[in-house]
Amino acid sequence: MIRVFCALLAIVAAPAASAQDQSWDAELIDPAGGADVILPLPCGGGMAFQRIGVPVDPANPIDDRPLRIGQSEEATGYSDYLTPVHLRGAFDDDAALGSYYLMARYEMNRAQYRALTGDCGSPFTRQDRFAAGGLSWFDAVDLTRVMTEWILAHAADAMPGDGARVGFIRLPTEVEWEYAARGGAAIDPTLFPARRYFDTGELGDHAHYQAAGKGRGKLRPVGLRLPNPLGLYDIYGNVEELMLEPFRLNAIGRRHGQVGGIVTRGGAVDTTAENIYSAQRREYPTFNPRTGTALKSDFFGLRPVISAQIVSDARFEGIKQGWEAQISADTDADTDTPLVTLDLLLSEELDPRRKQALTDLQLEFRVARDAADTSIRQAASSTLLSGGSFVESLIELERQIRQLKSRAKSLRDQISNATASQREQLMPGFQNVLARIERLRDRQNSYLLPYRAALETLISDVPPASRDAAYQTLTQALTEAGQKRLLNLLRLFWRDADAYGQEPDMSAAGLLRLAITD
Repeated sequence: MIRVFCALLAIVAAPAASAQDQSWDAELIDPAGGADVILPLPCGGGMAFQRIGVPVDPANPIDDRPLRIGQSEEATGYSDYLTPVHLRGAFDDDAALGSYYLMARYEMNRAQYRALTGDCGSPFTRQDRFAAGGLSWFDAVDLTRVMTEWILAHAADAMPGDGARVGFIRLPTEVEWEYAARGGAAIDPTLFPARRYFDTGELGDHAHYQAAGKGRGKLRPVGLRLPNPLGLYDIYGNVEELMLEPFRLNAIGRRHGQVGGIVTRGGAVDTTAENIYSAQRREYPTFNPRTGTALKSDFFGLRPVISAQIVSDARFEGIKQGWEAQISADTDADTDTPLVTLDLLLSEELDPRRKQALTDLQLEFRVARDAADTSIRQAASSTLLSGGSFVESLIELERQIRQLKSRAKSLRDQISNATASQREQLMPGFQNVLARIERLRDRQNSYLLPYRAALETLISDVPPASRDAAYQTLTQALTEAGQKRLLNLLRLFWRDADAYGQEPDMSAAGLLRLAITD
């Protein structure tokens, strides 16, 4: 540990010229090519990063995206049961109507570890493409510190930032890691909750893990397997990736209050297939109980992220105004709300104990309101997506009906000009087409009921602000994921909802016309 620490100090103090004495092959930096950002490293090296988009309202600095991570499996529920969380990227992207953070495209390899610990004397070879293991959590944190300090000292312009908010390198949080591992906004929303980010192919196509013929017990070069939807390699297997925060149990949908040891995610080359999935978490003691030193493992590695501070002089006023607007949302909506009453009681209360009790009650109200708002937005998002699927079904059925009607018209014309024997041959086909049209009409009518219910739910049960927020978030997410078909269906259903809101008593025929009109 002392040797590594001294090496880290040496490389930070080294002059810029001595760090540029070699030129790395692309396979040591970005073997797949096409990374969003490449940051320079000592020794002439570099590290590739991918942009992880998080759809939010960039104009509102306190807006964040509600998510649900984890897995609904009782056997591992104590660790990774479903949990509601929120996420926002460190950097705003006004053009894409969202935010983003940057995550290393690959796990740190030996070349990058050597560069950050001052080992630049010998040539860098293909062996240096192997994932770097053998770290402790403290080593990983210090490597991110060294990388940040070296870049800011020697290549500050390369570091992403936002005005006074200069980027820095750190370990990822568990929410950042799992959101990215699942595919973030780039994956089909219906696949995001799945156990793994892929639904076809074999785990061996995506990960190095413990299985016959899979190189058990030996770390492998990074970037050899298939990437996830965000272009991240080796999210599963190879080295276990160290997280920024300590381990906590899952107390049935929330993080437990006791803080424990270090956390790794993603599994390693010694992890079996059933224990490799996006929600998997593993706790280790921070210190080795036998030696008393920081715990190291041959399979502990890291995948850093680029983040930034939240509050700056330029953002302070916007954050403050956003917070105040959210706190006063109930007051603006209804002057008789319990929160308004509590505010009046607090302003008049002199007894410290009663004042504290009222403050605690006020906090409980606000937490409950926030949870309710999040649930309403999630329900609105589900309604919008299901409404889009009903629109798609109704349009597809109408297309089939029109084709059959054209076929029926053709047969009818043939029958009218045919001889008696020809009509006898044509009539069964004509009647079959008519029967098929009738069956499709019945199916179409059966879809009108849930279609109307989705419209009614969205218009009557969801407040306009929550409805608009859910629509904007979904639009951003589908745009980020390149889901043009789903995005078009969402927009059609949103248009239908606006028309339905003006005429909620429209007839079934009018409702059908509304749904099938492009």
